[in-house]
Amino acid sequence: MQHDDTPGRPETPAEVAWLRRDGFSAIRAWREHLGVSREELALRLGVSPPAVAQFEAAKARPRAAMLKKVAAALGISWELLREDG
Repeated sequence: MQHDDTPGRPETPAEVAWLRRDGFSAIRAWREHLGVSREELALRLGVSPPAVAQFEAAKARPRAAMLKKVAAALGISWELLREDG
């Protein structure tokens, strides 16, 4: 489902872009776009729902290792979750 506009850069769905503009973190925007509940993501990651809430908070800056785990749990490329990208 990923389409490239530029070489090596997957396209961001409009819904994710809107959620990001509304102040959602990349993790939360993608999770909601994919229809995954916070509880389901917590189960997939082996953490508690409050832990998911912490690392998907708008001001959170999860490390690359966590972004890679979350991306794998959501079935997307981890680069899509980078806040600077």
